[in-house]
Amino acid sequence: MSIDLLNSIEIVLVGTLQSGNVGSAARAMKNMGLAHLKLADAQCELDGQARKMATHAADVLDKARMYSTLREAVADAQYVIGTTARDRHSRTLLAPAQMAEKVLGLVPVNRVAIVFGREDSGLSNDELELCDAAVSIPTAPEMLSLNIAQAVMVVAYELFCSAESQGQTTAGDSLASSGRQQEMYDHLRTLLLDIGFLNPQNPEIVLGKIKRLLTRAGLTAKDVTLLRGIVRQLRWYVNKTRDFLP
Repeated sequence: MSIDLLNSIEIVLVGTLQSGNVGSAARAMKNMGLAHLKLADAQCELDGQARKMATHAADVLDKARMYSTLREAVADAQYVIGTTARDRHSRTLLAPAQMAEKVLGLVPVNRVAIVFGREDSGLSNDELELCDAAVSIPTAPEMLSLNIAQAVMVVAYELFCSAESQGQTTAGDSLASSGRQQEMYDHLRTLLLDIGFLNPQNPEIVLGKIKRLLTRAGLTAKDVTLLRGIVRQLRWYVNKTRDFLP
């Protein structure tokens, strides 16, 4: 198994309430060869309980990076996958094995972030819109949600097994970072609202469909630069012609 494959994957925990869950997640990560942990909007400290539950994975906790928001945490990733227990009618949910296959097709050329939500409510719709894809772990219908560490273990296990069986991969295209893509979508949202294409009461519904369409294309940094140039020129044209309207 190529170490580079797993080294290009990071686990992001959002709004975690219990420090023990962070420690248990770190242990699950190390069991499966993952080392990069990020915490966004954490509601707990990395205290003694976290280290107790981490057992021999204290080094994962020591290297964990803290962020105020999920957007900041995934800004340098080039592909982001969110986890959800709920059916999302607006998008197709990957099974864990499908997720692993997708990730292994992107690394090590691209950094991939896999995001896990809060213990009580998971990821919000806005947070899931920051993700390029979503994965759901099948469970019995009477108990849909998993403990965070259990969910991390299932996902990490699938990644480990896929990396172990796949070995070296053929390098694909390097994608634009999530941060650059989100800046482009901010500009696109402003333009489409300005020309009346998006519903100002809920612009994310249509914008989300546009995001998923472009995600399937696999945007490189050059693609994002081109699209931002188009948006910039369209905004200039709209502002210029508006002066001539009666």
